[in-house]
Amino acid sequence: MSKSIHLPGFLGLILLLVVAPFGGDYLLGIVSEILIFAIFAMSLNLLVGYTGLLSFGHSAFFGVATYVAIGLGVHLGISGWLGAVAGVIASTALAAFIGLFCIRVKGIPFLMLTMAFSQLLFATALKWRSVTGGTDGLIGFMPPDLFGWNMGSDAIARYIVIVIGFLSVLVFLWYLVRSPLGSIFIGIRDNEQRMRAIGYPVQRFKLIAFTISGCLAGIGGSLYALFNSYVSSDILHWHLSGDAMIMVILGGSGTVFGPALGAALFLLLKNYISSYNEYWAFWVGVTFIFCVMFLREGVWGLIMKNFSKQFFRKRESRKPVVAPVTTGEQL
Repeated sequence: MSKSIHLPGFLGLILLLVVAPFGGDYLLGIVSEILIFAIFAMSLNLLVGYTGLLSFGHSAFFGVATYVAIGLGVHLGISGWLGAVAGVIASTALAAFIGLFCIRVKGIPFLMLTMAFSQLLFATALKWRSVTGGTDGLIGFMPPDLFGWNMGSDAIARYIVIVIGFLSVLVFLWYLVRSPLGSIFIGIRDNEQRMRAIGYPVQRFKLIAFTISGCLAGIGGSLYALFNSYVSSDILHWHLSGDAMIMVILGGSGTVFGPALGAALFLLLKNYISSYNEYWAFWVGVTFIFCVMFLREGVWGLIMKNFSKQFFRKRESRKPVVAPVTTGEQL
């Protein structure tokens, strides 16, 4: 698909990021949360949409990064910036470790194994109250300063950091899926047996995809620590992975922008419906079922399909009309 077709997505994103600071702290908070969970959903999409690995344990990497960033600040007084970097490193190392076991299986066993590791960490956080705070969570984290702005009290400072993190992950994924490594991931998704037959070490590349995905989820988790300044054991529960899966499918798996759009739709539906109806999960579920049944490529796929038709129709209309060549006999 032509890169020109993605221009509306880029322009719409830039417009949103520029306009959001003029909407006050409330709008900044909503957009910041959307961008954080967009990173989380995009990291999961690297596994689900591009490598064909269905995971329900992705919350482990998001949650561990958040715990490390906040835990180092609360217990040891380490700066939030160093804690955020340590959180990304911890989530990357954890993904590499868990991936060594998970890549040995595929399909439903892979899904269950990833969820089992996530639940193991959840149980650990639940019981190890002296370190994690259990269900009460960790409080007392002091957000760092950004050029003299305190990220705990200044919403714009938090927003700037989150936008930089989101754009960095977006650009990285944009080039990754178009690189030779991304082509290998897609080849594994489409036909794993063929990739083995032509000599690719499939398990090694699955581990690479799993590790990169965990690293990106860790970036989202570290940003969440700077944004929320609080963490509890719920962040490691598998239901957060389920929410991310819904975001991916709503927006469109196998696309770079789709999961980000899915995260925005999911969180906006949740915030809007929950303010009027306590059964917000029911309506989100109805929306999800509708997308699965009628929008197989997700909302982003539908948008791009309609735009591509208009785009190529306009290009066809711009082509010069060549008059037919006539011969003397025809004259």
